[in-house]
Amino acid sequence: MKLIKLVLKSIKSYIKLFLFIIVNKIALKENVAVNKKSLLLIRLDAIGDYILFRNFIEIIRKSDKYKYYKITLLGNEVWKEIAEKIDGEFINNFIWLNRKKFNKNFIYRYQKFKEIVRNGYEIVINPRYSREFYYDDSIVKASIAKRKIGSEGDLSNIEPWHKKISDSYYTKLIPAKKEIMFEFYRNKEFFEGFLGETIDINRPHIDIDINKISATFNLPDKFVTLYIGASNAYRKWNYANFVEVALYLKERLNLDVVICGGEDDALYGEKIVNNVKGAINLCGKTSLMDMIYIIKNSVLLISNETFAPHMAVALDIKNIFVIYNGNHFGRFVSYPKEICANYHVIYHPDIEKKLEDYKKLSNSYGYGSSLDINEITAKSVIENIEMYYRR
Repeated sequence: MKLIKLVLKSIKSYIKLFLFIIVNKIALKENVAVNKKSLLLIRLDAIGDYILFRNFIEIIRKSDKYKYYKITLLGNEVWKEIAEKIDGEFINNFIWLNRKKFNKNFIYRYQKFKEIVRNGYEIVINPRYSREFYYDDSIVKASIAKRKIGSEGDLSNIEPWHKKISDSYYTKLIPAKKEIMFEFYRNKEFFEGFLGETIDINRPHIDIDINKISATFNLPDKFVTLYIGASNAYRKWNYANFVEVALYLKERLNLDVVICGGEDDALYGEKIVNNVKGAINLCGKTSLMDMIYIIKNSVLLISNETFAPHMAVALDIKNIFVIYNGNHFGRFVSYPKEICANYHVIYHPDIEKKLEDYKKLSNSYGYGSSLDINEITAKSVIENIEMYYRR
């Protein structure tokens, strides 16, 4: 049975590859001239990845080599709002991509390829370490650019045989250290290799005048943000645990509670509100700019491991507490102390007892974790708050 499933998976993969090759070829039929001093920067991963990458856009824009280039950012549409607001001054043009449609809808895929091809970029850059064959690699292939630059990368998001094919799409692959590395440093490694110079930047940061963000709701004077959402169910802590922590924050620290998350978290948000007097449920009601406003005004953030803690670090928040099952250990968690000393992780018990062996943990969980996040107790989160909370 396993063999049959494996064979069927392989057949589907070859069929998909064949169909996508046809789409590529059709999109490339039109003769297009290369626009000199034009650069396409590709970044199609999630919001947290964008936050750890975005400061390097300014560095490219201000570099001696590329300051006169017309720069286009091809990005994941989920972070469109925030990118256009805080990085628009460094980007000449944006192209936004819906990942689901790009992977499933052949007409949409063709249209995006055609848009990219017609712009005739001179240089295409894909800085992502964990490349994806049917996304960023395929776009690099479709481009007519003379220079196509990417990372040597790893195999976490790509099959070995796919990577062997797509490595040939690039005119240059920037060397990457093979060991697990914190993702901000991984981005720095790439852009130093790309620019051929040392980059003087030591942490992600979002510099924004919070008073210029128009709040669409009223917030308490002194509150904690509970971010209860995450991209995958296995990374979401149970709402009952959040209730226990919220009651502690309300009763012992006299803090109001604001609950944030996506639309699919709204029901859990209501369950917390029903158990915590005065709590505010904003799940599904906030934009990314709203989240900047909320997090920046929080005295404390408690969150699953998702984009919210990355945003909090970039906004230089004093108290960040992250509930974490071990997924991508070493790459996204924990923050090196020299980047952020206020980032406190409440680890799964199996990880907590092995923290001294960083190398073993990063090798075990650097590319995923199946540990049950709900084996982390509310008591352990409260203990961490009592230990590290700065008033």
